[in-house]
Amino acid sequence: MSTQSMNPVSYIDLFDYKDGKLFWKRSHGRVKAGDEAGYLCANGRRYVRANGKLRFLHRVIWEMHHGECPEFLDHIDGNPLNNRIENLRPATKQQNAQNRKVRRTNKLKTKGVQVRGAKFAAYIWVDKQQKYLGTFETINEAGDAYMSAARKHHKEFATCRL
Repeated sequence: MSTQSMNPVSYIDLFDYKDGKLFWKRSHGRVKAGDEAGYLCANGRRYVRANGKLRFLHRVIWEMHHGECPEFLDHIDGNPLNNRIENLRPATKQQNAQNRKVRRTNKLKTKGVQVRGAKFAAYIWVDKQQKYLGTFETINEAGDAYMSAARKHHKEFATCRL
């Protein structure tokens, strides 16, 4: 068994951090010192392989700055490629879901709103329960009702971004 697998090298010894990116400190194989670490996967997130393990880049960055990584990390601006430490925050599973963007398949392009006949109904999830917010004449009124409720219940994790 190699010493590397027995004693993993600290991320601080492997990488330099700058503006949400990691750069290799040492050359190895085809990688040269100073090369950007990690690669973009089909799911829109960056990964890096270090100490024989594939990890999300944002989790490695968090550990480099704060030590242990919480179970869930949230990108404040919702952009999974913005891995600046200022854009990362610990979150619960529910908070992470509250900060999700509007799904691409959402035909109304408005979070928490559904068509009900010729009107629009607004709903929000709070404490694992869906709450009805009302039926409105316009999509904007329903969207405003959702955002008002989201700010109240989800606080800084509230979002209605596309």
